[in-house]
Amino acid sequence: MFDFDKDTARKETNAFKWKALKNLYGDESLYPMWVADMEFETSPAIKKRILERAQEGTFGYELLSDEYGKAVKYWLEKRHGYEINTDWVVYCSSVMTGLSAALQALTEEGDEILINPPIYGNFFHTIHGCGRKTKEVPLVERGGRMTFEMDEMERAVSKRTKAFLLCSPHNPTGRVWTQKELEKIIDFCQRHHLVLFSDEIHFDLVFKGRHYMTASQKRDSGVKVLTFVSPGKSFNVAGLQTASMIIEDAGIRCTVQKKMKEMSYPFEHSFAEAVTVGAYLESESWLDELLEYLGENRRIFEEFIAANIPVLRVIPSEATYLMWVDCHSMNLDDEELKTFWVQNCRLALSDGREFGTGGSQYVRFNVACQRDSLQSVLEKMDVAFRKAGYIEGV
Repeated sequence: MFDFDKDTARKETNAFKWKALKNLYGDESLYPMWVADMEFETSPAIKKRILERAQEGTFGYELLSDEYGKAVKYWLEKRHGYEINTDWVVYCSSVMTGLSAALQALTEEGDEILINPPIYGNFFHTIHGCGRKTKEVPLVERGGRMTFEMDEMERAVSKRTKAFLLCSPHNPTGRVWTQKELEKIIDFCQRHHLVLFSDEIHFDLVFKGRHYMTASQKRDSGVKVLTFVSPGKSFNVAGLQTASMIIEDAGIRCTVQKKMKEMSYPFEHSFAEAVTVGAYLESESWLDELLEYLGENRRIFEEFIAANIPVLRVIPSEATYLMWVDCHSMNLDDEELKTFWVQNCRLALSDGREFGTGGSQYVRFNVACQRDSLQSVLEKMDVAFRKAGYIEGV
């Protein structure tokens, strides 16, 4: 019903992933598979809502109606089994701006925020930008899956460690945390009196297993959980800056909102409600078809690499359209690796070093593109790796 093969010609627009190629990679002719947005049009229902709002013709300051909170509540309950009250929903223009406000409200300068790299690079920028410090306890690979090293996390906690930042599902590895893993995290935060920030922006993009909302686990533990969600990744509307914090604890919620007010936090923008209602109340069938399309892209990518370029290893992934690829066997240092992808493969990828400890010798691919573009990329990779002598028979 929905055409995900349609060429959206984003190269001709102001799309960041295309326009920034020359400045960041030195070559605007590369194919971009780095920024975590999709090459597809968003759902017709969202477009219709936006157009209807645009027809009003006035775009001054405004407040959200009750429909915004009701849409978020409906989606969390319908899609993720997480029952909430609408007054727990706090609008924020993006997950990262919401996280910034929450960090400043609930921790102090110099406090440590524990994270598990390799992890989304902007977490480092936001934490450090707020005057806080990162405490890194890298994930470990066991049985082909990335997981937490709980003993190391216990040893890492100090008197200045005040919060734990969870990425669920995990970016860039694509792990979907099990209930048992989440319960261990809750217990850990309870023992050390840590606030738990849970970024769940990729929560709709699950292909294996099931996503469990962190805040719905062990709700009697007393752990203060702030959940960050958005239709941005799921419906390709990240540029419209619409996200929510779900804060169950009234005192914590009041503290965060007070800080947002002190910061002259941005008003809700004119299209925030149209996007959110259009996504969560009217676009579920679009998302279901998207997941089928992305699932096939993921399969094609994984199987092609395994069959044709075995010098690379795709880390087993359960969620997101982001593929974490191990390049250790290429025997190149990180700068040589970056040069190879740009000059030999003509690709702009996310350098693994951006994701902190454990990211060296990895790259992140974004496969949320039209099928023919993906096939073309893989064929060019095959040629490049053969010419470089990484594949036998050349």
